[in-house]
Amino acid sequence: MNKWRKTLPVVAVVAALLALVTVLVVGPWLGQRILLKVDTGETRQAVESTTLADLLEMHPGSVDDEAFRVAVMQALDMPYVAAVWLFAPDGRVLEGNRSLTSGTVAASATDETRRVIGILAPEALSAEQRTALLAASVMQREGEHNDIFRHMLRELRGPAGELVGWIGITYDISPAVSAPGAGFIAFVLGLVTSVAVYWLSLPTWVWIDARARGERAWVWAIFVLLGNLVALIAYLLARVPSSRQDPVDDRA
Repeated sequence: MNKWRKTLPVVAVVAALLALVTVLVVGPWLGQRILLKVDTGETRQAVESTTLADLLEMHPGSVDDEAFRVAVMQALDMPYVAAVWLFAPDGRVLEGNRSLTSGTVAASATDETRRVIGILAPEALSAEQRTALLAASVMQREGEHNDIFRHMLRELRGPAGELVGWIGITYDISPAVSAPGAGFIAFVLGLVTSVAVYWLSLPTWVWIDARARGERAWVWAIFVLLGNLVALIAYLLARVPSSRQDPVDDRA
């Protein structure tokens, strides 16, 4: 036991330093690598040539076509797809953000988009163009992380080429958004491990030390487990001087 009383404080300090270095050095570097991604167009090409193309080629008779709506929901499981939007010709939001499925593009677009459209001459935009601009604004407004998402909006045409609505897709800017990679996983595991070692070393040392001093070891250990460093300081101030050597120590 005596060797653990000497070793555990060192283990706790080393683990705390590793956690601190991980957070202060590796964390910002890795966070920058993850968040400041370059849009190479890889995900856009993949989504546009597969998921979006497949939906457009269905040419549904209306936005309420059952098979088409099923395909829209299934598209959410496709690679890089974060959200699928569906807008009716009259501007109703049918799919996308669940809080907007009973709303309209005119009511849900950003104030700036509505202001810009409002200052245009009435003949500057057709009704379809106005609805499309408002729909695009809704997608951008409701994308909670536009720094890592991009948006596409396309006209949805029926069997005879008539406009039946608009379909939009919010997709990941980079493959790394949905797959952080080994670096991120190693960062999380390293941080969790070092914090856990540090956190558990303190109550373990207190349990050994309090037991050697004939105090209520489990009470102090649980106290330090919950309070960590503050509780450890309280224990060091409150503990009585050791007047005898724990028999366990003699055998260590």
